[in-house]
Amino acid sequence: MLTHPDLAEDFEEGMKFVANKDYTRAAELFKKIAEQGHAEAQFYLGLMCEGGQGVTKDDQQAVSWWTKAAEQGHVLAQNNLGLMYEQGRGVTQDYQKAASWFHLAAEQGDAEAQYTLGFMYANGEGVLRDYQQAMFWLSKAAEQGDVAAQFKVAKLNLGSIYIPDNNVKQDFIEAYKWFSIAGVEGDTNAKDGLEIAEAFLAPSAIEEAQRRADEWVANHKK
Repeated sequence: MLTHPDLAEDFEEGMKFVANKDYTRAAELFKKIAEQGHAEAQFYLGLMCEGGQGVTKDDQQAVSWWTKAAEQGHVLAQNNLGLMYEQGRGVTQDYQKAASWFHLAAEQGDAEAQYTLGFMYANGEGVLRDYQQAMFWLSKAAEQGDVAAQFKVAKLNLGSIYIPDNNVKQDFIEAYKWFSIAGVEGDTNAKDGLEIAEAFLAPSAIEEAQRRADEWVANHKK
């Protein structure tokens, strides 16, 4: 991502205004340096346009500033742009453009973008339906602790029991593991999934699945 060291002090000053809830002065300062190409200022100005903080609420302006930041590689701007195109806010709804921006953010490791992109692959929104790609991206989000992704990964591991044309290799141990993790993380539907996976597993396999789940939780609670 491009940086502008000479504008860093102005940006820090703008963030102080934000901290003090002086949004009008923050927006004025961010606009000054955003126009000079400061990606972080462009991102924050987009947030302020979306929320109507210090400026008139304007989704189109939010999209405009996020596009400038996203084109410089700003990951949060890329994810937010994906959401705007997905929801048709400030732009004409366009699932293909949404998927494209989510893909860029997902490649940079943004868990929310990874989840949404995986969801889009599972549902064929903006991309061709591809359960393998869905599993790939959802797994990355699940490993980062995204509960919705953990639940979805568990369901995909059920194979054709979940969806008849799901070509993800059936793995009931992994399904049980991720349902268990999602349950620990607060997913209220995980219990039903556990019961489905459990029906296909021998007691020793359930023990192994639970061991994997416990190990994951222990490693991610440090």
